[in-house]
Amino acid sequence: MALSSLTLPKSCRRVCTRLLTFAALIALSVPAIPAQAQVTDSTAWTAFEDAWANVKGYSTTVTIFEQNGEQVQNMVFDYTFHKPASATVHYVKGPNAGVTLVWNGGSTVVAHRGSGLSALFKKTFSLHDPLMTTIRSSSIDELSFSAILAHSHDTPGTISQNLGPTILGIATEAVTLVPSSSSEDSGLTNEVVDISTVSGLPIRLLGYESDRLVRQIDFSNMRLQF
Repeated sequence: MALSSLTLPKSCRRVCTRLLTFAALIALSVPAIPAQAQVTDSTAWTAFEDAWANVKGYSTTVTIFEQNGEQVQNMVFDYTFHKPASATVHYVKGPNAGVTLVWNGGSTVVAHRGSGLSALFKKTFSLHDPLMTTIRSSSIDELSFSAILAHSHDTPGTISQNLGPTILGIATEAVTLVPSSSSEDSGLTNEVVDISTVSGLPIRLLGYESDRLVRQIDFSNMRLQF
């Protein structure tokens, strides 16, 4: 018998109508789930997540190149991070050479220059004050491995994996994030994270505008705390 030929009693039809109306109201009231990056067979990313879960903190030397339009910036600093969210940065080279920044997970950073008595003179800045960020508006909270993982999950797009380059004698796997929209990723059309096959942690980040490299961040002299 065809379904279209079935005739329900009036009481059943009233119940069904109420159920359908209720279901429609529920569907309208449920907030949309934010789009996230879709991972395609990235064992290196899984290794990164597993390795990071076992680390309490780390210290590393960070070397940054960034380009924004015709403006170019290079800097080197010592970076120390402790879970859940605190970081200390001491600039070795670049515009803020000699400055130390301390971030304790909030919306501000405390800056001082030098050591000894001169280090007592401190100033508080907004975390995203232009004086505290790179020329592409990145702040120290975005450099941690926690932030890199969160960024990959929160940025709509696709993630894939390929064989990466050998960096400082270390083999890597290259994980590429292609955002659905570059406007949702600081104007970047794709990002590459080169992950060490030894530690499972990143040792280089690359950012591109089309085929133009506009960001390179290298992590060296890494010391892990367990």
